Amino acid sequence: MRPHREVRLTTLIVDWEESFGAALRKGDPLAASSILRASGENGWVRKAHLERARELVDVMGPASMVRRDWASRLLAHPRRVDKELAAILLAPLARTHPAEVERAALRLARDERWDVRESAAALLGEALDVAFDHFYRSCRTWMDKEEPRVRRCIVVAAKYAARSRLPERAGPLLDLIEPALHDRDEYVRRNLGPFAIGDQLLRSYPDETLARLEKWAKDPDEVVRWNVAMAFSSATGAKLAERGLPILRELEADESKFVARAAKASLRRMQKRRPDVVLV
Repeated sequence: MRPHREVRLTTLIVDWEESFGAALRKGDPLAASSILRASGENGWVRKAHLERARELVDVMGPASMVRRDWASRLLAHPRRVDKELAAILLAPLARTHPAEVERAALRLARDERWDVRESAAALLGEALDVAFDHFYRSCRTWMDKEEPRVRRCIVVAAKYAARSRLPERAGPLLDLIEPALHDRDEYVRRNLGPFAIGDQLLRSYPDETLARLEKWAKDPDEVVRWNVAMAFSSATGAKLAERGLPILRELEADESKFVARAAKASLRRMQKRRPDVVLV
């Protein structure tokens, strides 16, 4: 029975891809979105299917005007998959049509659904990577003026942009997220220290990021110090245990219980990964 099941699953995958492409060739992005949605379960589309949809669109090579028209029509509809597909369509236009990408990223970042907000962060992260100067200026402005969901989007976008590891971007990306270190909003905070900094910036730019963490660890704002402590809760933080341990030991004795608890939590995680270095 197993071979027959595998053949059936393969047929289903091919069927949605062919139908998806056919709908787009007819100029019907909403039908294509419905086909993509049906490829998942209960409205949830697999990440692999979203990535495949992007490949299919790129192979098709629609003109910029067509991409913008399709994305506009999709964004006018409430379904999650419509907005996710709109982000896929707009991502390659970051250099040529930055204003439209910005509007879409802001709109998606403010969405009520977390998975749509993830699409916004991915879109903005890619835009920041391929058109750095333009989107960097926009992100700096938004960080000061926009609501928490948008600030969180910028933090995660910086994480994605750091994946390229271009050395000249280390300082600017750290400057970009620095104002968010003071952010009291939990949604921003929990995506900053342990995620954007700990999971990526430490990995992409260890020397520059460690230097900033040493500086930030002495900031009078306890939220900043909490972000520093939580940056070392990641696997990358454990790899840098020899250099991060002195910072954590200092924060472990912090007068703020909020900071001290975060430091102790990171020390426990670090100890599990690096028992040769950390004794708790």
